[in-house]
Amino acid sequence: MLRFLIVALFVGHGLVHGIMFGLTYSPQAVAELPFNPSRSWLFGEARTFGFASALVVTVAFIVAGAGYGWRAGWWPQLTIVAAALSTALLLAYFSKWWTIGLLINIGLVALALRDL
Repeated sequence: MLRFLIVALFVGHGLVHGIMFGLTYSPQAVAELPFNPSRSWLFGEARTFGFASALVVTVAFIVAGAGYGWRAGWWPQLTIVAAALSTALLLAYFSKWWTIGLLINIGLVALALRDL
C-alpha cells in the first residue's frame, strides 16, 4: 500500500508540472494567478521553454515512479535527475507557491538516496 502511495506521489508531482505549465491561461487569469507560467524572472517571456521543460519533468517523474513501483534498479538515479530538472524549472519560474514542489523534490531525492 505504501509503495502504491509513493508511486502516486511521483506521478502526481510530475503531472502537476505538466498541468501548471501546459494549461492556456487568459490574460485576466494570469494577472490573478500567484505565478506566471509564461514568464520567468531568469529568461523573460519563455512559455515554450517552460512547457517543454515541464513535459520532460513530467515524463521523468512518471517513469521514475514506475521504476520505483517495479523495484527497478535505475529508479533512484532517474529520480535524482527528475528532481534536479524540476528544481531548476521551479526556481527559474519562482513563486512562493512552488515551495511545496521544492519540498516534494527534497523528499523524493532523500528516498532515492536511501536506496542507492
